[in-house]
Amino acid sequence: MAKRVNNEPLRAMAERMFVEEGMTAKSIAATLDITEQTVGRWRKGIQNDISWDDKRTQFLSTPHNIKKILMNELNHLSKGGEATIDVKAIADVNKVISTLSDKVSLQIAYTVFKETDNWIAQQDPEAAIQTSEWHKLFLLHKAQSEIS
Repeated sequence: MAKRVNNEPLRAMAERMFVEEGMTAKSIAATLDITEQTVGRWRKGIQNDISWDDKRTQFLSTPHNIKKILMNELNHLSKGGEATIDVKAIADVNKVISTLSDKVSLQIAYTVFKETDNWIAQQDPEAAIQTSEWHKLFLLHKAQSEIS
């Protein structure tokens, strides 16, 4: 019976090379001394995993990578080059993303705290006084951090 080889470390390396470093299947195959067909099979995704192409798209659209792209564009422009990307479109998309972020707006926090404080006041007026003070401090902190 033939010994089964564990290709997982090699497959993981190939995936990183494709997704994070942008290498082609051909260059990965040559670098790792495997066939392009093997890379192609892995690239499609195994079992319930998404394809490497989808992973690459997700990787490239992370805030860190978008910042890197913008910094490269700034460097290119500072050397007298013509714009190669639509910075306004990126700014518009970033604005939409920030409105969908995990942070809660000051207005929503205020509304929730007000409703919570009213409920606590009905249950335990003494506790409501203490809680509402903490809520005011938090709202002031949040307002200051949004200004900065």
